[in-house]
Amino acid sequence: MKKTEEFMELLTDELAGFDGSVKKLEALCKKLDTIKVKADSTNIEYHIKQFLKEQKGRMSQLEKQIDAQQTKIESSRGLPEWLLTLYAIGMLLPLFVIGYFGYQAYGLQGQKRKAFEQGQQHIIDHFGDYFAEHPGAYEPYKIWKEKDSVVPIDR
Repeated sequence: MKKTEEFMELLTDELAGFDGSVKKLEALCKKLDTIKVKADSTNIEYHIKQFLKEQKGRMSQLEKQIDAQQTKIESSRGLPEWLLTLYAIGMLLPLFVIGYFGYQAYGLQGQKRKAFEQGQQHIIDHFGDYFAEHPGAYEPYKIWKEKDSVVPIDR
């Protein structure tokens, strides 16, 4: 029986503690009913506005960087200037060389023509001097020249 009494006593203590907890809970519920909670979003709005300001700042920085990169890309060239100059020289040099040698060949033809005319004149002068020294040789030459002026082609 002693154990039953101890058990009853323990159970009575537990019930008293449970009853105290229930009373505290009822008091808190009444207090909770009296407390009015306001839906205040000013703190959230403040943080959102701060975030949007930071985003605008970052976006403007990114736009400036993109504009700077676009300017660099537009101002850059596909080929370096020295390569373009070398290409132009490579294209113009053969033209100048061909022109120079063409001019030299044209001048050489003029020199050949002049030399031919001088040689022809020299032969005429030589024959003239020869015929002046040997007047008897001119008549046979004249006959020979008229006879051989048209040379037949042997086939």
